[in-house]
Amino acid sequence: MASSSTFSIILGILQATICLISIARTVTIAHPSPLASEAIAMVESGWWSNYSNNASERCQWPGISCNTAGSIAKINISDVPNIEVGDRFGKLNFTSFPNLVILDLSDRPLGGKIPHQIGDLFALKYLDLSYCGLSGELPSSLGNLTQVEYIDISYNDNINGSIPPQLGNLVNLVSLNLSANSLTGKIPLELGFLSNLVYLDLHSNKVFGPIPFTLYHMTDLEYLYIDDNYLEGSISKNIENFKKISFLSITNNRFTGHIPLALCRLPTLEKIYLDQNQISGSVPPCIGNLSNLEILELDSNLLNGSIPSCLGKLSKLHTLRLDSNLLEGSIPEDICDLANLTSISLYQNKLNGSIPSCLGKLSKLDTLSLGSNLLKSHIPQEICDLAVGSLHLSDNRAEALRCKPRGLERKQEQ
Repeated sequence: MASSSTFSIILGILQATICLISIARTVTIAHPSPLASEAIAMVESGWWSNYSNNASERCQWPGISCNTAGSIAKINISDVPNIEVGDRFGKLNFTSFPNLVILDLSDRPLGGKIPHQIGDLFALKYLDLSYCGLSGELPSSLGNLTQVEYIDISYNDNINGSIPPQLGNLVNLVSLNLSANSLTGKIPLELGFLSNLVYLDLHSNKVFGPIPFTLYHMTDLEYLYIDDNYLEGSISKNIENFKKISFLSITNNRFTGHIPLALCRLPTLEKIYLDQNQISGSVPPCIGNLSNLEILELDSNLLNGSIPSCLGKLSKLHTLRLDSNLLEGSIPEDICDLANLTSISLYQNKLNGSIPSCLGKLSKLDTLSLGSNLLKSHIPQEICDLAVGSLHLSDNRAEALRCKPRGLERKQEQ
């Protein structure tokens, strides 16, 4: 009897279990819709708590733009008052924004680290986290933003660690700005995979080592800022691959070697900053072929030889800095053909001969610095006709200037 009773109980339990499983299979678990998930994420973030908690009106909240389907496509709170993100940056559920294209939180005091989940914004094309007081390392998940075209995570003093090699996955990236942080390590080879990159700014960090050879594969690059770091090695002849480059700045690093002749094969160059390195050799005369050049700063290096007279062909040049080198010979009069010059700085070299009187015809000149050379003879009277605001001719072998240029007179009167 006991055995039959026990069997009946077990059979009843099995039948009940089968029934429950069958019922469970017919029940559909309710998940919030994408728009509802988006609304919940907005409220739970607390970012807009000073404005409204009515999520149905989120498309009217300040800094929010929605697409035609009512899904959030843009969050830009860079200039929206009374939004305090602060330590709530990571409280935004990034997975709830499948249609977010623009995220601009620049100039907001976010603090803390960049959440790893930011890599879940798969539709993102524009990311600006500049001047946010962020810290910690750049998350490798940034490499998941394969649609992104613009990234600016600059001027966050406490962002450290190395540049994630996963950024090389961002094949649609056009502009990358990681400047003025505390990034260390070498520039990853993977950055060279960014074949569509036009703008690269890594200035004012602590990255070191040579420029990776892959970087020269970025043939669409127009702006390269890698100044104020600890980069070293020589400038490769492969720089000629930058066929579209207009702005080149490698100031204040530890580069050595000569200025490659390949630099002269970049006719789009407008601004060259190679100053404050340990570059030696002579100034290549072929630089005079860069007809679009406006700024040439080669100062504070170990350059020797003479100043090429062909620099006088740079008709658009307005700034010429060759100071603090080991240059010899005379100042070529061809420089006087540069009618747009506003600044000439040749001080602290070994230049000799006389000061060209034709400098007096440079009517736009505001700064003339020829001091600490071996210049002799008299200082031309024509210098007195200049409207310069800054004049440095001291520590030479020339006679003292017997007049005061008009620009200095006006400056003294103010």
